[in-house]
Amino acid sequence: MTSIGNAAPLRTALLFGGQSRDTRARMIEAAIEVFGSVGYDGATTRQLAERAKVNQAAIPYHFGGKRELYLAAAQAIADYMRSRIEPLIDQLRTAAADPARHIDAVVMRFFQFIAGDEEPEAWTVFFVRCERDADDAFRIIYYQSVARFQAALIAEVAAATGRSPDDEDLKVRVAIVLGAISNFRTLRNVMLSSLGWDTFDAARKRTVEIAVRRLALAELLGIRAEDQSGAPSPCSATEATPAFTDLERRTS
Repeated sequence: MTSIGNAAPLRTALLFGGQSRDTRARMIEAAIEVFGSVGYDGATTRQLAERAKVNQAAIPYHFGGKRELYLAAAQAIADYMRSRIEPLIDQLRTAAADPARHIDAVVMRFFQFIAGDEEPEAWTVFFVRCERDADDAFRIIYYQSVARFQAALIAEVAAATGRSPDDEDLKVRVAIVLGAISNFRTLRNVMLSSLGWDTFDAARKRTVEIAVRRLALAELLGIRAEDQSGAPSPCSATEATPAFTDLERRTS
């Protein structure tokens, strides 16, 4: 799913207060691992309790049941993601003299946040599984975090290019860019295998970052407002933003 820092904040500010905070946090961390590994239907309360090193009765005591624990795990991830994404949304909405360059900078911050590898892989596995199931856990994580960034990005790109934020073509472009970025986390092994790499070192990450930036600039900013006939009027990425020209110069 995402790389959003180390896991320590999950065990502190984003979980639960009071004397039972550590127990509840440990249970949620265990739930993320177990549900991600075997899915909701495959997980048993015994497995969840054993992984968290608590009595089985702790699940109904602290959460009410297996489903409530599952959704609490999703909420914990959503809360943490939102805490990292909201600053990007705020930055995106800040007035800028050069909107195109401004959008480019924020999108690349989002890419670095998503494509990193600092937090537990179990978080990614949990998200991928609930995304496949399109269940309530997925909706909690997606709509409380990523969807908010997507909506803000659509609005800012629309303002920068003279398009309507309701324009379907623009929404598709944003979805393509964010989907491509997300794949560097959720489909990392596919990406590595397709490139013949075993891992991402600093140089390879830079190569990928440049490619993602080119894609984002071309898709998001390589378009103008509709012409008088109502058809979208494309323009080149270099015409859309000086940032693209700067990128070409720096990487040539």
